[in-house]
Amino acid sequence: MFTGRCFCSDGNGNRIFGQMWRTDASQMTCACSRRRAEMEVSEKRSVTLHCTRSGDYEPLQCDNGMCWCAEPKTGQPTAGPVPESDMRQLPCYSTSKVGSQYLRRCESLVHAIAKIQQEQQDHGTNFLGNPVTFCDYDGSYGPYQITNGIAYCTGLDGEILGSWQVVSSEMTGMNCNCARDTIMYFPERGMTVTETCQPNGNYMPNQNVGNVFYCVDSDGYPTTDLLDQWPPGGCSNIISNSK
Repeated sequence: MFTGRCFCSDGNGNRIFGQMWRTDASQMTCACSRRRAEMEVSEKRSVTLHCTRSGDYEPLQCDNGMCWCAEPKTGQPTAGPVPESDMRQLPCYSTSKVGSQYLRRCESLVHAIAKIQQEQQDHGTNFLGNPVTFCDYDGSYGPYQITNGIAYCTGLDGEILGSWQVVSSEMTGMNCNCARDTIMYFPERGMTVTETCQPNGNYMPNQNVGNVFYCVDSDGYPTTDLLDQWPPGGCSNIISNSK
C-alpha cells in the first residue's frame, strides 16, 4: 500500500501539476499550478509561467514577452517587470539555473514544432506522423508524447518509460501515473510500486495480492477495503460513482 502524497488540484478538484510526499508538504501552496491552469482555461493560449515540482512559483517568471521576480508561495512580483530580452537584469536571474533563455528544452521544441506546422499549413501540406509534444508546468516533458500515431509514457527528459503505450486514437484518459510512479517517483524514495499498471501506463482499477482484492483510483490509492473478491461490475463503477 501507498504512503501519503499531496497533489495539486484545480478549483473543481481535478488533479493538476504539482505533488509532494506528505511528510515534505507542510509549506506546499500549489499557487503557481492553480494560476497557470486558470490562465490556460480563461485566456486559451500557451502560458509559460514556471512552477516548481510542488506547484509553487519559481523565482523568475516570464510570460507573454515580459519577465519579473516572484515570491515563491504567493506569486506576488518582487521586481520587474522587464522585457524578456532584459531578464538578466533581474535580481532573481541565475545563469546556472536559467541559462541563456527562459524556455526549457521541451517548451522550445513545442514552439519549433508549432512553427513548422504553421509553415506546412501555409504551403498547403500537413505531414501525418508529426510528433505531438506535451510539457509540464516546470518546463519538463509531460507524462506522455505522441510519435507516429503512438502515445508513449515519458519521463521528465522526454525519454520513453518502459513499454507503456497506446495508439493515439485510444489515449483518452491516459495519464501514465502508474508508469511514472513505478520508474521515477517511488524509486526516488527507495520504494517500489506493487500495484499493476494498464498497458497505457495508468493504474489498473482492479488490484489484487494473491486472494486479497481491492480497487484503486487514478493515483493508485485504495477506494475500497480489502475484499475476498472484486465488487460486482468491477472497480471502474466504484471509481466513476465516487467522482
